[in-house]
Amino acid sequence: MLVEQKIAAHSKVENQYRRVVPDAGNLLAQQAIADVFCVNGDSEWRGLGVIESSGVHLTPDYQRFDAEAHFRPAPQQVCDDPRARCGEVLTGKCKPHQCPLFGNTCNPQTAFGALMVSSEGACAAWYQYRQQESEA
Repeated sequence: MLVEQKIAAHSKVENQYRRVVPDAGNLLAQQAIADVFCVNGDSEWRGLGVIESSGVHLTPDYQRFDAEAHFRPAPQQVCDDPRARCGEVLTGKCKPHQCPLFGNTCNPQTAFGALMVSSEGACAAWYQYRQQESEA
């Protein structure tokens, strides 16, 4: 599908799994999520800033499982280096190696941004697999 879209020079969201997932999605799963979570205002996302109506909390029936309410952690202020381009990598505006911190200040051993912290993050994956590619 993606190759066909690329060749045709157009992009759209397509359902690759129509045989098992209707276009409306998995309605049982959507209902389960709606039973447990509710949108509760804006939320700040590392590398992206504040996104309207993206904050979620547990619904009243599930609030007894809310670790944040139980432990009351102090709010954390994350001060990202202004040279870090995490938000741009997340939104596809640049590739990980185009960040001036990539591979130097920011690497898997001394991760600077969220995308390098997790082995599944875009920067960590790029670091690991592009490095292997150049060694081959």
